[in-house]
Amino acid sequence: MTTSTHSIDYDIKKAADQYAERIFCQSDDKCEIVSMLKADAQKRVYHDMVNYPDEFKDKPKLLHVEPWDGKKPSGPRDFLSKKTVVLPSLPQILIQIKRVINDPKSTADDLVAIINKDPKLVASVLRLANSEAFNLSATIDTPSKAVALLGVQKAGLLALGTVSFSMFKKSKIAVLELEKFWKHSIACGIIAQEIARTANLGDPEPFFVSGLLHDIGVHVIFESERSLAVELIRIANEKQISFYDAEVEVLGFNHAVLGGILSQDWELPPNLVKAAAGHHDPETIKIDIEAAVIHVADYFASALGYELGLSLVIGSLDKNALKTIGITPSQFTELIPKLRVLIDETFKTLNQD
Repeated sequence: MTTSTHSIDYDIKKAADQYAERIFCQSDDKCEIVSMLKADAQKRVYHDMVNYPDEFKDKPKLLHVEPWDGKKPSGPRDFLSKKTVVLPSLPQILIQIKRVINDPKSTADDLVAIINKDPKLVASVLRLANSEAFNLSATIDTPSKAVALLGVQKAGLLALGTVSFSMFKKSKIAVLELEKFWKHSIACGIIAQEIARTANLGDPEPFFVSGLLHDIGVHVIFESERSLAVELIRIANEKQISFYDAEVEVLGFNHAVLGGILSQDWELPPNLVKAAAGHHDPETIKIDIEAAVIHVADYFASALGYELGLSLVIGSLDKNALKTIGITPSQFTELIPKLRVLIDETFKTLNQD
């Protein structure tokens, strides 16, 4: 290696280390899991700076977005009641799936009949059921087989998640990078599912769907108030704070609160509501396993590079969430290689149209 090459390599490594320091600037370095994720991030960022340097260039400003008018809502309900707010309309098939899930008298045939009404839903359910995330022993080639193997509740929740998430996938968002939003949500779902498996928290599929839908509040902000969204990004990056801290500073609440309200208004299952509403709330994380798992999964997803791209800073990892879940640092370390494979494979599987 020549002196010049060595110097360039040193400069890139130094830049990568500084970049990783900023990612974790609000995190506790004394936490063993944070230290492990930080070391992993330093290697990942160095690799990406060498191989994909354009990813680290400053992004052009969105000139087509008007400056924010500074009008703050009095609360989350006030924000959601504004005329400018765009809320995804619930398709009829989602309402029908909810009824099946909530009705103890519903049968497998009832759910299969609903899924079969929508060819895209059939394809999505089959792709996901056959993905490495679920690792079923048999090939699933019909909705009836998927429901038979997963059960009505699991298959219904899976269908509910895919239908709900499709509402966000179709939207064309100018400020939020849709692919990053989509991949972060999938990563959070996979990580939450694997945490649930490792910690023996019962059925892991509900945690997957909770992770998939945990950031619906982010989508609503960016789809409805682009000027506000740009202002929040500016504040987060100028002050080197997390995006949800910027939300609280400007609005007095964050996207998790919005997501919880929307989930409740849509009458989604209680575990999905708790996860969406509580994943950034320290008090909820102390007592609610769904919120604790999604909080940790959300942090891990961003730390592993599956971030939303809104703020470089990922915030802090709540120690109470780790206590609530009960997984050791060594268990988390062992999970990381598996998580990356599952996330990327599931992303490829679901990204087919």
